[in-house]
Amino acid sequence: MKRYISKLDGSRELFDEEKIMTSLLKAGTDKNIADNILKGIKKNISDLTQSKEIYEIAFKHLTIKQPDAALKYTLKKAIFDLGPTGYVFERYLAKVLNAHGYKTEVGIFIKGSCVDHEVDVAAEKNGEHFMIECKYHNNIGTKSDVKTALYISARFLDIKNASKAGLNRYNFSQGWLATNTKCTTDAIKYANCVKLNIVAWHYPHDNNLEYYIESKKLYPVSILPGLGDLQKDKLFENKIYSIQDLLEEPQDTIEKLVNLDITAVRKLYAEAALLLS
Repeated sequence: MKRYISKLDGSRELFDEEKIMTSLLKAGTDKNIADNILKGIKKNISDLTQSKEIYEIAFKHLTIKQPDAALKYTLKKAIFDLGPTGYVFERYLAKVLNAHGYKTEVGIFIKGSCVDHEVDVAAEKNGEHFMIECKYHNNIGTKSDVKTALYISARFLDIKNASKAGLNRYNFSQGWLATNTKCTTDAIKYANCVKLNIVAWHYPHDNNLEYYIESKKLYPVSILPGLGDLQKDKLFENKIYSIQDLLEEPQDTIEKLVNLDITAVRKLYAEAALLLS
């Protein structure tokens, strides 16, 4: 009998065992543990169970059986916890790109042929320059649509034309759309047509957002479960965006900064180190 799950955006889709298994294995879950978790999920869900409930079942089992994989399994939520505005996401993404050999500038104003533009991230690698527009969404079901792709493409062309006329120093070779969610089919179709690069959740198959983060283990500090919202905000205010940033700080500095006792801070550092192991 076919079963469907209810997604956060109100839509429904067929329950997909392979999709769940893939997400568990990508988090580094042992194959036998992943098999057992999948069996538990299948046993405890009914038709139109919410996707959030399935996630919570998997996370609960992982926390007990494989804590390091449990932390990695929360990556998508951790990125959402960089909100509510896109400010932190832009700076976090720049840090991730730095780890991949890009030089970056964040939140800069560049003269266009028609109007001036505030560019989220300007990146350079191997002599090529990239204009990156970050679209951060607070709702997990929200996708970046074709209007966003059109908007970025138009801004890229205006800056490119100004560069050719000697009005700015940014000779961008490509525009990027970087987002923490997914893109609509039309957005992807248009981006492919005009050679706009997309870095999104699960897209493209290679070099997607997860790849950029996980290949360098540059997890956001918001992935650590011992931090509350106000404590995360305090870290972001002090430019501590990733777990590497956290580990570079003395523990007593973090203790004062987020108002946690030293035992809780040591636990944070242990969890961060576990993610890097």
